[in-house]
Amino acid sequence: MHPDWQDDLHQYCQEHSSPEPELLQNLTAYTWQNTTNPRMLSGQLQGRLLSILAALIKAECILEIGTFTGYSALCLAEGLSSDGVLHSIEANAEMAWKAKQWVEKHPKQQQIQVHTGEALHIIPDLQLSPDMIFVDADKQQYSDYLDCCLHILKPGGLMMFDNTLWSGRVLNEEDCLNDSDTSNMHRFNQKVANTSGIDLVLLPLRDGLTMIRKR
Repeated sequence: MHPDWQDDLHQYCQEHSSPEPELLQNLTAYTWQNTTNPRMLSGQLQGRLLSILAALIKAECILEIGTFTGYSALCLAEGLSSDGVLHSIEANAEMAWKAKQWVEKHPKQQQIQVHTGEALHIIPDLQLSPDMIFVDADKQQYSDYLDCCLHILKPGGLMMFDNTLWSGRVLNEEDCLNDSDTSNMHRFNQKVANTSGIDLVLLPLRDGLTMIRKR
């Protein structure tokens, strides 16, 4: 676990939430041992939330942008309906290959499709109408992902963007003015807050999770 999310309150929340299934525990260990940026992993709290939300809406079609090692995909798949499908898109071919190895260990492996390439190029060809979308990919393209995905999301569907608090730097006025990554995230948060036809909440979970419900 990254020290940013190692405070006592976070630990207490983890201890009083459902534990990770063994497969995800193993994937967590693998990710920390075999990747250069293991903090990109969704982790227990966020993973349990994704699983519960997918189950609550009885998801039949989920789109994920940014697979990494597959942790969030496996969490989302837990909540899929019996005939549902999850499409996960990863730009990095090596990471997509790694994720597929873990997908093959999941009970719903036949319902998970991992695509390799740029999401903005792949999504139109998939011709999906998702009832749930999770975005954890190139932050510079968050605005484009919102524009691309909001119109294909089913009414009543959920769309989520990860890392929208950007390690708390969005609170720092100087960073918002002078740091390009922070400025980009702050502009995105402002754009979402001014988007019509949605209900919105930005949760202070880990690095920030923006949840959008399409009316």
